[in-house]
Amino acid sequence: MNTEHSGSGAPRWLPSRVAAERVFAELAPEAARLEPTIIAKHGADGFCVGCGKRGWLTQPDTAQGDWANLREGLLCQCGLNSRMRQILVTLDALLARDDSLRNAVVFEQVTPLFVRLRERLPRLIGSEFLGPSCRSGDVIATMGQSVRHESLLATSYATDSLDLVMHFDVLEHVPDPLAALAECHRILRPGGWLFFTCPFYEGLEHTIVRARMVDGALVHELAPCFHGNPVNGDGALVFTQPGWDLLDWITTAGFPPATLALCFDPEQGIVTNACPYADGHTWPVIFVAQKTSDPVTK
Repeated sequence: MNTEHSGSGAPRWLPSRVAAERVFAELAPEAARLEPTIIAKHGADGFCVGCGKRGWLTQPDTAQGDWANLREGLLCQCGLNSRMRQILVTLDALLARDDSLRNAVVFEQVTPLFVRLRERLPRLIGSEFLGPSCRSGDVIATMGQSVRHESLLATSYATDSLDLVMHFDVLEHVPDPLAALAECHRILRPGGWLFFTCPFYEGLEHTIVRARMVDGALVHELAPCFHGNPVNGDGALVFTQPGWDLLDWITTAGFPPATLALCFDPEQGIVTNACPYADGHTWPVIFVAQKTSDPVTK
């Protein structure tokens, strides 16, 4: 295993919006310098925390309109992209801070990331959303394996039962993200951690709602938008594009104010998504919140 990378890209724990925006501004010139070169070369040499090897991180030629999404690109041969490496780096830092995390769930199962997560958390339970006709907790044969179905809006996990709840780029596909965050709070034990990503657009003061469920019917507020879905080739519908009010949702769901864990590490191909538009630009942040024993005062 090649371990040349020293881990200098350890996450920065940002306790507030003010702290986050200050660091974003500090890093913006470096991102603006690096990213055009990565795009022009269709990748970069880098280290992958997943497989532990240094090699070429490939940026696919596919673009989103007139820009290339580096967050979902910069692929290692092991299958991990930039976002997945960001998650592993930050999770390693969280596990170093709290070694009591044993009972963990993540709302994905058939991805390369799940394999690397389970190396760190041997008791990890994975799942996918397999459709509204399935019941949470059901195990269904799909894609050549047994896959557990869970809905983030109504899981099968017991109240106060889990040390760590993780979901990565799932929240934007849930019709009611506040209810989903409240469900995460329910199933975590006091002292347990919520750890999640979503495409968080720091240029948005308020979340853009693209679609809603109204009396059981799907209503599109904007043109339908879909992201990749590992269990459905048609993709996953985007209901929301989260902005800064996501921080309010987390506290409304019962958590103390969340920490933004920023992992900006060009050595691992972890930069921004490189979107040139303010309402679509994202930094490599993970939202981290710890459930307290006492109710949070709103």
